[in-house]
Amino acid sequence: MIDPIKILQRAWHILWNYRTLWVLGLILALAAGSSLNGSGNNGMQFQEDNQSYEGPSFGSVQEAIDYFRGELNKLFTEGIPEANITGEALSAFLWTVGVFVLFMLLISIALAVASYVSACAVIRMVDEYENTGTKMTVREGFRIGWSRAAWRLFLINLIVNLPAILFFVALLIGAASFFVSATNGNANLSPASLVGIFSLIFLGGFIVLIWSIFFGLLRPFFWRVAVLENAGVRESLQQGFGLVRENWKSAGLMWLVMIGLGIAWVVVSIIAFIITLPILVVTVIVAAFVSAIPVLLLFGIFSLFLTGPLPWIAAGLFVLPLFFTIAFSPWLLIGSWKEVYTSIVWTLTYREIKTLPAVVPQAEVVPVGD
Repeated sequence: MIDPIKILQRAWHILWNYRTLWVLGLILALAAGSSLNGSGNNGMQFQEDNQSYEGPSFGSVQEAIDYFRGELNKLFTEGIPEANITGEALSAFLWTVGVFVLFMLLISIALAVASYVSACAVIRMVDEYENTGTKMTVREGFRIGWSRAAWRLFLINLIVNLPAILFFVALLIGAASFFVSATNGNANLSPASLVGIFSLIFLGGFIVLIWSIFFGLLRPFFWRVAVLENAGVRESLQQGFGLVRENWKSAGLMWLVMIGLGIAWVVVSIIAFIITLPILVVTVIVAAFVSAIPVLLLFGIFSLFLTGPLPWIAAGLFVLPLFFTIAFSPWLLIGSWKEVYTSIVWTLTYREIKTLPAVVPQAEVVPVGD
């Protein structure tokens, strides 16, 4: 059996004495927290001579679709005169939003690539540190992380998450099919059909949840076999599963410890949130000053084809990721410590389990007759 306390203490020592890992942890924290979140609120109210506005009533889904299609055409033709926004500017703003979405998508892809390279680098750097005591630089870390092993980490992750992805895609296709059927007036579901559909969705979601939990627990071992043993994807899955099966007590004990650490991390996060609030005020002010220059530059560019408040909105949209990254950098640093510490713990756990004596089945002793 492994000693979890020894592993946690050793991981803590490595975390605070191997500062190069923090840089790679920042990338892991950025990738873990990056998402394309969109929220908007127009906040406009239309009034006609103190008369309350009543929404139109629709006799069918097709009437509703035709109505909203006409309203959209009217909006992009006439614009919003009350806000000094023309229809052409509104169309240009829509294209600008599309460019922003593409921009964020490219950043997300770059972060995803960097995260797998960083994850591979952290595993190899910790293993090398334990073997020889050598501390690598950031450049050396990226050099050993940029390898086929990083690509294999992505493929293993894809296999683990594939059922959830397929389940989500199936739900989207089903919802789209139902919408098309409802639009054409062909949707006629009985209560029994609805019960059957929701039962299948619940069953599928339950199976996906079990799959995700089970293989999510095995993933740290899959990754370390791929990186430290330089094994292929299939071989990593087989060896990782075999390693856990032969040492399920040690692996299970470490899973329970990590679950406990996850609960403790929630408490620590709340305390850290309160403690770092004064620092956060400073970083928000710094982020505002740093973001002011690119906002003004983008405002000048967007003013060439946008009117009203749209240039300011578009400029703020593009600079918002930079602002959030600087403003919440204290929490990002704390998140990087968590990512690196978790990786170190699993790497040390893998190394400890590998040194355990293999369980060899005892041969049956057959008494020899006289």
